[in-house]
Amino acid sequence: MKKFGLILAGVLALTATVGLTACGGGGSDDPAMHSITYTENDNYRVIDLSAQGQTGSEILFDVVSESVFYEIGEVSYNGTPVTKGSLGYKFTMPDTDVSIEIDLMPVTEYDDPDDYLSWDSSVIDEISVASEEDKGYSWDCTQKLPLSFNMTKFGSSNTQVITEFDSSDESVIPVDALSFDPLLDSDIHGSSGSNVILGGNIVVDLKKINPGTASIYFRFDSNNSSEAELIRTFTVIEYGEIEVETWDVAFSVDNNTGFDDLENIQITFNDNNYVYGSAAPKSQTFTLSELTDLKGTLVFAVGHTYSISASYAVWIEEEGRYDPATMATLSINDYVIEGSSISGFNQISNGELTLISRPTKTVEITLND
Repeated sequence: MKKFGLILAGVLALTATVGLTACGGGGSDDPAMHSITYTENDNYRVIDLSAQGQTGSEILFDVVSESVFYEIGEVSYNGTPVTKGSLGYKFTMPDTDVSIEIDLMPVTEYDDPDDYLSWDSSVIDEISVASEEDKGYSWDCTQKLPLSFNMTKFGSSNTQVITEFDSSDESVIPVDALSFDPLLDSDIHGSSGSNVILGGNIVVDLKKINPGTASIYFRFDSNNSSEAELIRTFTVIEYGEIEVETWDVAFSVDNNTGFDDLENIQITFNDNNYVYGSAAPKSQTFTLSELTDLKGTLVFAVGHTYSISASYAVWIEEEGRYDPATMATLSINDYVIEGSSISGFNQISNGELTLISRPTKTVEITLND
């Protein structure tokens, strides 16, 4: 009996040992554990990714962009692309270490056509640094980037805004070089106007920017409409190197005033969308006496609008000044040059000249007392 008992005890011990091995108690048949790594980047964040995984197990994680200037592109492990599902990215752990690769896709332009905010057609993709001369002056040297507002979607009673700026490269365009200048109803209608916002400009401090390429982000959030966002990439170049398309536009002047001494009547065209650092002039002034048969040529920057003003004053040569007693502001008649309600109009309206196409007719400017 004792001998049998010892044999039985040995069999039971052997069985227990085999059983422990078969149940995964540290034997060589266990699935291996391998490391999972990825390259850190300030422009994205990896969420819920384990530092290691067991061969054959499912690995689930997510990747989100941390920058408005980048979207998440292809995500892969050891060169194998991973498709993103409703819960994030998922793959089966291979029997080897894993390296997660994340590609970033630059966002160089964003302008949602369904919101109320967009770039004005006069905005170009180049900005000039301030000239050396202007850098030496204490006053501001800026470039305005006009914005277009869809007033139907924007609303008619917006008076308060929150704005936010960002730059993809602050060594080129620092954030503190950017500001928003709203266009108020009172800016157009004077004291009879209100503080309702009708539009505005992004203003760039040209003394703070440097040559190079950078994207700027602008978020606009008003009190009476949802937020809107814009992104655009600009190339900052040296002063005087910006090229702007221009037209030579013929104009004629009808002097319908009581003044016939034409040397004392001036007409001035001011570019409302002047691009600093370009060859196109900001202001062009003509004395009626220097025009041939009251006809002249205006250098017109395509896509811009021009304010037209006219005045009369007698110059006192010996005093080197105009006689204040003779100074008078002359009015400009509205005038439709050509166009239609569908195509738009080439016209003078409220003293502003707008050309949506190169005119085939002479721009006629009528002056009144």
